[in-house]
Amino acid sequence: MPIRFLFVAAVALCATLGAARAADYGSAYSPTSFNFDGFYLGAQGGGQFGTPAAAELGLVAGANFAVADPVVAGLEFQSDMLLTSSSSRDFDFYALGRAGVVITSDFMAYGEVGPGWSRGNFGYLFGGGGEYALTNAVSVKGELQGIGNWGSSPFGTRVLGGVLFHMQ
Repeated sequence: MPIRFLFVAAVALCATLGAARAADYGSAYSPTSFNFDGFYLGAQGGGQFGTPAAAELGLVAGANFAVADPVVAGLEFQSDMLLTSSSSRDFDFYALGRAGVVITSDFMAYGEVGPGWSRGNFGYLFGGGGEYALTNAVSVKGELQGIGNWGSSPFGTRVLGGVLFHMQ
């Protein structure tokens, strides 16, 4: 019983101190916005669904710039190793144009499209995703993308997640 009492008292004390600190900021307090502009590097992983299915691990590099508040545009390069059930390894490379909108101070939604090379064929990728800031320099992303060979309908879908390190 005494441990439960101490736990409840500690929670109540933390809540009281937190409310007091927030009151000190008053109306002048505004959280800082994450800067999605600039160069970034990262790693990503996920899966490719379609014919054939594959797991993906790869690297990402890109740069964003502000077009007009809250619109962001950029260029991103993705390179992934594809791991299939047949133990064969293929690679894909894409150069993507991106356009996004900063929805909140730490979240951006974006669309992307571009040419690339996948499993030995010239292809394309289109899709979109979201990026969420964890710290002033680190964000996480999630993407849903369609992929296809040039001149044909899409043959698959990619679902990726990644961690990005921003060099501001």
